[in-house]
Amino acid sequence: MSSRKLQYADRVALQQADQAIRKDVFRALVEVITNCNDSYSRLEQAGWLVGGEIIIEVQRKHKNSVIRVRDHAEGMNDARMDKVVGTYGEATSGIKEDQHVRGMWGRGLKDAIFGLGHGSVRSFKGGNLYACALLIKNGIPTFNLEKPVKANVELRKQYGILEGNGTILEIVLSRNDVKMPQFDNFRNYLQRHFELRPIMSNPKRKIILRELAADGQMRQEHTLSYKSPRGEKVLSERIKVPGFPAYVKLEVFRSGIQLSTRGEEGDYADGGLLVVSKATVISLTMLKYENDPYAAYFYGSMQCDYLHDLLKNDEPVLTATRDGINWTHPFAKALKLAVEEKLEPLIQKERRQALREEKTKLDKQLRQKIQKALHELNNIALNELTNPREKRKIRLPDSGIVFFPERAYVQTGRTLTMLLRARILGKSKEDRTVRISSNNAEVIVLTPQVVLQPHKHDPAVGEARVRLEGRQVGGEATVTAALANLHAQALVQVHSKKDVLPELPAKSKNALFNDINFDERMDSRQRVYFDRVNSNIVIATGAPSVKLYLDENNRLDTTVQGQVLLAELITEAVCREIAREGVEKGRFLVLEGSEADAIQNHFIRLQNRYAHLIHEYIVTKE
Repeated sequence: MSSRKLQYADRVALQQADQAIRKDVFRALVEVITNCNDSYSRLEQAGWLVGGEIIIEVQRKHKNSVIRVRDHAEGMNDARMDKVVGTYGEATSGIKEDQHVRGMWGRGLKDAIFGLGHGSVRSFKGGNLYACALLIKNGIPTFNLEKPVKANVELRKQYGILEGNGTILEIVLSRNDVKMPQFDNFRNYLQRHFELRPIMSNPKRKIILRELAADGQMRQEHTLSYKSPRGEKVLSERIKVPGFPAYVKLEVFRSGIQLSTRGEEGDYADGGLLVVSKATVISLTMLKYENDPYAAYFYGSMQCDYLHDLLKNDEPVLTATRDGINWTHPFAKALKLAVEEKLEPLIQKERRQALREEKTKLDKQLRQKIQKALHELNNIALNELTNPREKRKIRLPDSGIVFFPERAYVQTGRTLTMLLRARILGKSKEDRTVRISSNNAEVIVLTPQVVLQPHKHDPAVGEARVRLEGRQVGGEATVTAALANLHAQALVQVHSKKDVLPELPAKSKNALFNDINFDERMDSRQRVYFDRVNSNIVIATGAPSVKLYLDENNRLDTTVQGQVLLAELITEAVCREIAREGVEKGRFLVLEGSEADAIQNHFIRLQNRYAHLIHEYIVTKE
């Protein structure tokens, strides 16, 4: 009888890399960036002061695009490289020694490289430069270790580590089925990936992302960061996990707006609970409420260091493909049930509140109908209040400068483009340069100065595009444009969901009417009125003649009779406001001292002219 160490076929390593990385550049970068962070963490735990800088460079090419990640941490000599890079599955990160690091399998670096193509590692340690490579030769994963060379000034300058220790990892995307993401996607997804959030939000780390041209010159550079959504803490409790010598610290926050869920955005979702063990993020989950819309307001963390103890003892509490917790593990099952029991009252409360609010909300179909009607109503107002000779001119407010829209949403990590129009004050570039600022650091102005270009229909008016970026869900900023003595402001809010960002109706140059609202609290003696502050038509659902046509859910539009009444109320408000605006602004002819009679006369004229059109917009006999 003989005995020997079991050998794995070469294809197993490649299959494992494919399962772990899935040809996803971001999954690979999570492995690499957390390796850099682990290296800094080991130095910090040993008492060293570190700069904490991690530089990511992406060089997009038609073929064989390149990603480089550089740190100024421990560095590696050739013996360390042989163990860390040249072996598969060894516990090299420090987790076995109870260090607060993420590395758990000893194969993340290898999977990251082989999952995308091939790569190399260069490291300055002491006075030498060490180098190795991982590549595929004839279908076989191969490790090449070079002889060390003296780390002279030229080499240090070449690799960007001018002094001390540090490591440069380079991955070449040589696999045909791996695509290099656009640079804006790098910015958005890297800083939002749940495993990288503690690194992105750590003041002791500085994560810099650079885009390089094909010739190696830098095109742009951004510092990445992450902030949790704005919210209110609704639960903070230390819970005993039944049947195990373990506790979990559960902290739950409620956001004022719905957050994206794992079902919608996967690893980049803003909602859900981070599972944390000894400062290492292991998973993002909402447990059995993963796809519950009423759970989408909640985020927070489950801190359980016992998971670290299980990992140290090689317990299969995590999935082999690094997708988070293995919920079939006995401890994971007990942990899940304990946390779900605490979440249940929060979710049920949210559900009850939402059901109450649902009765007073407009459904999607009515909202679409109202949006279409508003567009047509504003066309009516434009035709009535604009002289034919002025229709080709660009109308500006009395201030001479305006944003379009004046209220907007931007998804966190994404950019928003707003249009700015202003009166041109002079011919020089300085006379047309507008300064743009934000009063909140979580809404960043990417174009702090813009130059107005004359509008093709009206050279007296200039326009420019202003670009903004949202950084924290729930953040709100006033964005200001300043041109000499002209000032304009816009309100920008940062939201979470990319597919549910309904822009509030904005009062543009053509919009006299912004929205149609239903209010049961309004004085019932007036069935409808025009809110001039917000440019909204408001209908009093508590008025007796309106209440008569409401259904059991306080809806006015579910019967033909209710739709007819709704159309009549809108006609009354629209025609009266256009008549008032036309008389007061001198658009309609009126004898001095008879303004009230003129408004009434034009109100009747407008009703006769447009009532049937408004009914067509509102009344659908289905």
